[in-house]
Amino acid sequence: MPRPSRRSEVCATAARLFREYGYASATMDLIADEVGLNKGTLYHYYPGKSAILYELLSKQVDATLEFLERVPAEGTITERTRELVRLQVDHVSGKHDEVVVFFQELPWVEKHLPPEQAADLRRRVRRYEHFTKQLLTAGVRSGEFRPVDVAMIMSSIVGILAYVPVWFRVASGKAQVTLVQELTDFIMNGIIAVPPAETVAPSPQRSARRSDAGTGGRRN
Repeated sequence: MPRPSRRSEVCATAARLFREYGYASATMDLIADEVGLNKGTLYHYYPGKSAILYELLSKQVDATLEFLERVPAEGTITERTRELVRLQVDHVSGKHDEVVVFFQELPWVEKHLPPEQAADLRRRVRRYEHFTKQLLTAGVRSGEFRPVDVAMIMSSIVGILAYVPVWFRVASGKAQVTLVQELTDFIMNGIIAVPPAETVAPSPQRSARRSDAGTGGRRN
C-alpha cells in the first residue's frame, strides 16, 4: 500500500518558515529538518524552494479570484462590494502563515521566481485589482460611494486585509464571525456616501452651547 503524500505538510511547514525567517533564509535543508524528511524525499515533492513559493502564492491568488465569482451579479453596488469585502475578511481571518507569506513575498516574485511564473501571478493579481476598481468606480458614479480615489481606497482595503492574520487568531467561531462583521462594516462605512437626510443634526443643547461660546457666555 503506497504511503500517503506529505506534500501538504511540506507546504504548510514551508509557509511557517518563510514567515518566520523570510524566503531567502528558509533553506530546503531547514524545511526538510522541520518536516522530518531527508532532502532527497523533499525534492521528490518539490524540485526547489521556488516551486513551494509559487504554489503558496498561487493558492492565495486563486482563492481570491474565486471570491470574484461569488459576488452576486445582481444587487446594488454597495451590496456587491460588501460581499466581496466580507469574503476576503473571512478568508484572511482564518489563514495565518499562508496569507502573511503572500503579502510578504509578493513584491519580490520577479526576484525569487522564474519570469513566466512571476508574470502569471502578476496577471492574476491585476484581474482582482481590475474587478475591485470597477466596483468602486461604479459605486462612485452611482452616488452610493463618496467621490474617493479608487486606486488609493483599493490599496487601503488590501492593506487592512494583509494585517489581519498578523494579529488575529481564531479563539472561537463567534470571535471570527464578530471580526468579519465588524471589519466589513468598518471598511464599508469608510466609502459609503451618507445621504443628507441621515446627517446627524446638532442637538438643541449643543446649539445653545455654541451660541453661548460665540457671545462669551452672555445672554441678552
